[in-house]
This record gives sequence, C-alpha cells and structure tokens, in this order.
Amino acid sequence: MSGITEIYQSLLSQLNITWPTTADIALTGADPVINSVFRIGECTAAVLGAQAAGVCEVWRRRTGLRQGVSIDAVAGALAAYSVGYQSQHGYAIPQPEPSYPLVQLYPARDRRWIMVHGAFPLLRNGLLSLLNCTMDPADIANKIAGWDAFALEQAIADQGLCGAAVRTYAEWLASEQGTAVAATPLIEVIRIGDSAPEPFTPLQEGEQPLSGLRILDLTHVIAGPTLGKTLAEQGAEVMHITSPTLPALPPFDVDTGHGKLEALLTLTNANDAATLRGLIGQSDVFVESYRPGAMTRLGFSPENVAALRPGSIYVSVNCYGWAGPWQYRPGWEQLAQVATGMTAAQGTFDNPQLQPVYPNDYVTGFLGALGTLMALLRRADEGGSYHVRVSLCRTAMWMQEQGRVEKSLLPPAPIDPAVIRSYLHTRENPAFGPLTFLGPVLNYQQTPSAWSRPTLPLGTDLARWPLDGEDRGHRGHHRQAAWHPAEKMP
Repeated sequence: MSGITEIYQSLLSQLNITWPTTADIALTGADPVINSVFRIGECTAAVLGAQAAGVCEVWRRRTGLRQGVSIDAVAGALAAYSVGYQSQHGYAIPQPEPSYPLVQLYPARDRRWIMVHGAFPLLRNGLLSLLNCTMDPADIANKIAGWDAFALEQAIADQGLCGAAVRTYAEWLASEQGTAVAATPLIEVIRIGDSAPEPFTPLQEGEQPLSGLRILDLTHVIAGPTLGKTLAEQGAEVMHITSPTLPALPPFDVDTGHGKLEALLTLTNANDAATLRGLIGQSDVFVESYRPGAMTRLGFSPENVAALRPGSIYVSVNCYGWAGPWQYRPGWEQLAQVATGMTAAQGTFDNPQLQPVYPNDYVTGFLGALGTLMALLRRADEGGSYHVRVSLCRTAMWMQEQGRVEKSLLPPAPIDPAVIRSYLHTRENPAFGPLTFLGPVLNYQQTPSAWSRPTLPLGTDLARWPLDGEDRGHRGHHRQAAWHPAEKMP
C-alpha cells in the first residue's frame, strides 16, 4: 500500500500537473483516521495539497515568491465532514433528521438493497407517489420489498427522482455507466472558446494569492458550494446565487457559506436573468451544480457564458459523471456511494453501510477548486475559455483506486478532541451569534487562510459585485471580526 505522498504524486501525474510549487506541499499522517475502509483522510489531504499547489503557483506568478504548505491525514478527514463540527452558542447545529425514512437503504425483493433519496419536497412526494405509500418506515420498506432493486432504480430514474441500487465496485465497473465514467478524467478541463491570454496581475501589499478573482457560485448542497468556499479562503471573491423558490438545507448552507456574498435570483425571470448576464461579464468563474441540462435550458450553457465573457471558466458538478446513460440523472453523496460499490465494501453486499463522512461531496468540491485553478493557469498562458467538469461518482472511483484499509484495523481510536479543537474557530456572527465551525485545514506559511466574510443566510446580499473600496454596508464592521479558538468561548 502506498502512502499519502504517493497518493499525492500519483494524482499530480494523473492530472499532468507539473507546477514547480507542487514540491512545496508537505503531507503527513496515515489512515485509518476514521471508521472507513477507504483512505479518506489521505485522499482528501492529497487533493487539498494539489489544490494548495495551484494557489501557490498563482502566488508565485503574482509575487515571485514561494511558500510551504502543510496538511495531514487527520485534517483531511475533518475536512470531509466539516458540517458535523458546527455549533451555535455551544449547541450543535442539527443536520436533517438522521432517521428520515426517505433517505435510507432498504432491501428489495431480489435480496439486493436500494437507496432512496427524497431529501427535498418534490423528491419526497414523487417517491411516495411511485411507491404508493405513506411516510411510515414500515410502509416504505414493505412497498420496496415488492420491487426488484434494478427495476425500482429504473422506475425512479424514469420519474426524474433519486435512488440507486447497491452494487459492488466490480459490478459498477462492468455496468454501462461505470464503463463510461471510468473512461473520463478525474477532472476534465475542456477548451470551449478562444480569447487572449490573461496573465495574473501583481499583488498589492496585504492581498492574498486569489485576490481579484471573481466567482459566481450557482450551486447547492456541499460539493458545488465547497468549491467556492475553498477558493474564498485564499482571497477569491465569491457570490453565491440561489433561487428563492428552491428548498434549503440550513446546516449545509451555513457550512459552505463562509467567505461568500449571498444573493437571490430567479433565472426564469427576464430581469433576474439579465442581472446574471451582467454579473458574468464582470466575473472570471461560473460554477453550477443543477440538474445536468438545466443551465442550458435557462440560457446559461458553457458556450453562452463564454460568449458573454470570453476567457471565462465554467465549472459543472454532477453525481453520475459526464458520459453514459446516467449522466442526466440527479444524485447525491449517498447515491454515489451506493452505485459505485462504497457501501458494499464498507459493510457487506448483504448489509451495506454508508461512510461516516461525506467524502464524495467534499472531495469533489476540492477537485473542482483544483480544476478551476488548472483552467485559470492555462488561461493565463494560452488564453481561452474552459469548461471544467467533476462528478461524485468519478471521485468515488478514484478513492477506491487508492486501496483499502484492513477491516481488522477498524474502528481506529477516536480523533483526539484537542486536535479537533485546534481546527475549530468561533466567530461572532450577525445572524447566528457565536458560531463555531471548522476553519481552513491547509497551513500556508506566508498567506494564512481566512474568510473575509461571515457565513450568512441565503439572500442576505444584493446581486451585485461591491465596488473597489466600497464599504460592505451592514456587513462591513463584521469583516475583521476576530477569530477565537473554540475552547476559549464560554
């Protein structure tokens, strides 16, 4: 079994990354860190390390300087579950009901298992109608037991709903979808238009490596929003735009909102669509994680965005990948685990188990941030507009390719609470009071990571970029709020 550094070097080779700054990343530690048969701590740290090398390459080009960055496997494991480390006034922010019966694994008639996912109201209502059942767990289980797993999986897909049958990794690789995804890169960076090169401008004193970079974040629920949050910690200006008609999952919105403006637009409204087109013209990066094809139908395809802003970086995040018959299916973290073999490996085929963290969501977000930097660096050298694509299932496959932890070593000793506290910060928040959360886990020697804006409720801000030097109004006096170690709070 290779170590964390070998995973990092293999990742760089796989993505053909040759920046000199890749040598400036120090990775330490080893799995198991958490109760997973997969090397989640090491894999997450390796991806974050590669993303940090991209930040350092931008820093080198803008200042002529290099800096060291360090991360260990424990930090990687924490980053793969940052939503679980939040609290308000010392009370944990609850996640959605863990026993919610329409986000669960159930045995089907053919003794296979299937995961249904009805976290949002429309998905819930659709599954209840398809199954002809109530929300009673026993009723749901009884109705699912009347289906064969693959037949129910297809019926769910035909209705545009969310669910997947449990497969082994070998079964996934042998499937039409698994074969298609296996043939695609872990991160796709596709040139979609021509434009002049845009070299990075020199930085002013006190600026961070990504200062001046503007990102439009039209994403929801962990993977997509994690991309913007990750780049914001090194100075990128990120505007998260959501629709007032979409349901929210508050704990995840809080977790991924650090460093962002929060705006509302309804893209089926002509005025709001015009507002977004204006914002695109003033931005560098456009990130979306809606159902595949949704942005194209709304007039914001990669090609349309590139026409509005030549040199734009368009990033797309989905569940099942960008090839094969499943590419248009909606999906979630748990479904990527189920479909690709992770749950069968974590438990058994007859007793599948979900991971204790959200590796595919968070790591896909970190890969998206890395892909964004890859495209920006290519734009600086060659010019051009680029489409970056990542997916949860491709991430799950890469993670499984790195080998497994022996089950005899599980579960490991719990992570030392003092170590966890060293990564936690408490910040006075205008909406949430004293908010404790997992801070950035990468340790940059010269440009320490920090989010300049507090996480706030969706829709707090107007959909416009602040003018240079403009005070941020009601948020302004919170910008420099002190960070306090969590253990010093009452």
